[in-house]
Amino acid sequence: MLGYCGINCEECPAYQGTVTTDMSLLEKSAGSFWSGAYSAQEWVCLGCTPAEQPFLAKFCATCKIRVCAVGKGVPNCAACDGYESCALLHDFIKGESEVLCKRMEWLRGRFLAYKEERASRAEGRR
Repeated sequence: MLGYCGINCEECPAYQGTVTTDMSLLEKSAGSFWSGAYSAQEWVCLGCTPAEQPFLAKFCATCKIRVCAVGKGVPNCAACDGYESCALLHDFIKGESEVLCKRMEWLRGRFLAYKEERASRAEGRR
């Protein structure tokens, strides 16, 4: 499962701790992020998608990228019309990893191809 920003939620210790009920992984999240500002229970999370996810880590619920994507109603940032010019997203993914950058660029390319295919089919029906 991918977050709006392209992060693989299944690799997150909070997600892993939630699906396996391993409290030590939730405690690891609580201690690793934001200087322990959130308790282990506040890290219970099943990933940031869908928008109405009821089991979302308190930190993830305030993620500016997620808030933006939910507000725009996009399934992933790669499907957003503002993708290329989004400093918030690009600053984040560049700071994370090369794998994340490649994943998002691949998703963006696939989304644009899909959009073009749909437009061609619609044009052919006219």
